[in-house]
Amino acid sequence: MSTAQTVTGQSPLARLVQSWQAISPRERRLVLMAATVVGIGIVLTTLDWSRNERIRLGRAVPRAEAQLEQVQESATEITRLRAQPAPQRPAATALLDMAQASAKSRGLALSIQSGGEGLHVKGQAGFDDLIAWLAAVQHDQGLRVLRMELQQQGVQASIDAVLALPAAP
Repeated sequence: MSTAQTVTGQSPLARLVQSWQAISPRERRLVLMAATVVGIGIVLTTLDWSRNERIRLGRAVPRAEAQLEQVQESATEITRLRAQPAPQRPAATALLDMAQASAKSRGLALSIQSGGEGLHVKGQAGFDDLIAWLAAVQHDQGLRVLRMELQQQGVQASIDAVLALPAAP
């Protein structure tokens, strides 16, 4: 006996055909109408789902493409930066000279000395000028504020700070 046949010896398809022929024509029409309604419901549900997904993807794809472009730009930038040689760390005396020259070029009367923790900065100048100078030495020479006491008196400010030397690359 074949595995497709049931215990009674008939295949499921043969039993279905036999059951279909056993029902009256009126019942056949009702079964066909019910199957048509169910089929139309399935088709409409599938079309509605498909339309909703198309709308969702229409919004999601441009966002994903923009994110992909950003990632590709970042990857290009990372590759470019990795190809560059690591910046050389200037000696502490060179940083001291650069910081003093930078302060002098901005007209700031600051006392800058090299110490164990980094560069010690003391003096008075315009508050905005001090902040701009600190930003410039951080950007240009890699010096960062380790400790700072800043007292503003009108447009003038007195500073007592320690600027840390940049870390080794």
